[in-house]
Amino acid sequence: MVRVRFAPSPTGHLHLGSARTALFNWLFARGQGGTFILRIEDTDPERSSRSMEESILRDLKWLGLDWDEGPDVGGPHAPYRQSERGEVYREHARLLVEKGLAYPCFCTPEQLEEKKRRALAEGRSPLYDGSCRDLSPGEIRRREAGGERPALRFRVPEREIAFQDLVHGLVRFPVGSVGDFIILRSDGRAGFHFSVVVDDATMGITHVIRGEDHLTNTARHLLLFEALGYPAPMYLHHSLLLGPDGGKMSKRHGATAVREYREMGYLPQALANYLALLSWSPPEGREVLDLGELVELFDIGDLSRSPAVFDRERLDWLNGKHLRRMPLEELVRVAGPFAPRWSGHPLFPVMVESVLDNITNLGELPGCLEAYGEPVEPEERAAEWLRGEVAAKVLEKAAQLLREHDIRSLEDAQEAVARLRRAFAGHDLKPKEILMPLRVALTGRDRGPALHYLIYVLGREECLRRLRLERGA
Repeated sequence: MVRVRFAPSPTGHLHLGSARTALFNWLFARGQGGTFILRIEDTDPERSSRSMEESILRDLKWLGLDWDEGPDVGGPHAPYRQSERGEVYREHARLLVEKGLAYPCFCTPEQLEEKKRRALAEGRSPLYDGSCRDLSPGEIRRREAGGERPALRFRVPEREIAFQDLVHGLVRFPVGSVGDFIILRSDGRAGFHFSVVVDDATMGITHVIRGEDHLTNTARHLLLFEALGYPAPMYLHHSLLLGPDGGKMSKRHGATAVREYREMGYLPQALANYLALLSWSPPEGREVLDLGELVELFDIGDLSRSPAVFDRERLDWLNGKHLRRMPLEELVRVAGPFAPRWSGHPLFPVMVESVLDNITNLGELPGCLEAYGEPVEPEERAAEWLRGEVAAKVLEKAAQLLREHDIRSLEDAQEAVARLRRAFAGHDLKPKEILMPLRVALTGRDRGPALHYLIYVLGREECLRRLRLERGA
């Protein structure tokens, strides 16, 4: 059975690129009837925090991604936080020491930094030079008795490493491209590579789906799987998420965290839909897809190696499509928090419907609904529509029609607008010349919701009041 994992570090909010990795894993697991595991890589206590972990879990749930095993739901391989799995790592490290595949390293951070600096200055790869590789047992005991606390390094064999990646094909690492690396730090905490492999092995991970920035790490991981006697999973390294300038997606490109897009009013189904389309194309040209449709259509084998460039305009387009795809009742529910001034209005659903074609995200909703507030002093461009004999006649006729006909429904308002147009049918006027004076008189603006929505929501008496104020009647 397919078993995949998403293993974020709780050192910051969920990045769009990380969310895309989680989504690919989740879609693959759900499409294959497999298991999706959430594992927290928090072995760096200085940078990790429980609040960031909670933020990541919250954003994943908001996107609609659930997990079968994880820190909050448990599972047969608990615990799912690396900070709570220290004994598991130490047990596996002892196994490597017994096999002669790991050795203590007494080099200090300062010494290692100096070796790295010297190697780079000489044009060499800054691999560990093996200073402690062949220390005698007596030397090791003497140094430990003297209070030195060694790290534990993996003894890398001198041979080529190769594997078949599901996106990149055959990947080779030549002899000498990987140096002996730390598996346990001097304080006993597991190193990144070691904890990842031990967790993947003991949790039965069958496929590792991650960004191509981890491609070079795979050489170390394969060596560890072999040394520990576990079968290696299949690997797939997808393209990274890039900004419009071709650089790795970062703050200079604008918002990068899922949380930021949630707060701006993007829909979770739209963001998930967009992230899935980066490196993957659905069959038959279908683009607007909810999670259920994505699970049905997504094929991990169709992921492209091409760079995935984040295009905010494309996301806006998709989000608009999803907004207009939602049942109005559900849309009103999620829109309410973005427009608290209006959400309690009895006609709020009508107001939302009236501006739906004018917004790409719910954060734009309050600005579009301002037309329903008190009229503003028209700007010069808008004020032009109130000048002249035609405007005066239009406003007078609109007031007459509103006095003669009640507005009890949206259909009544549509009929009022139609009557106004018919009243000037023989005057050789453009529709704007008839309707724009009324719009500006009611709102002070020359743009906004369709006129019949304005008339219905404001109501007959309020419309007449505003027309009296405008006409000085």
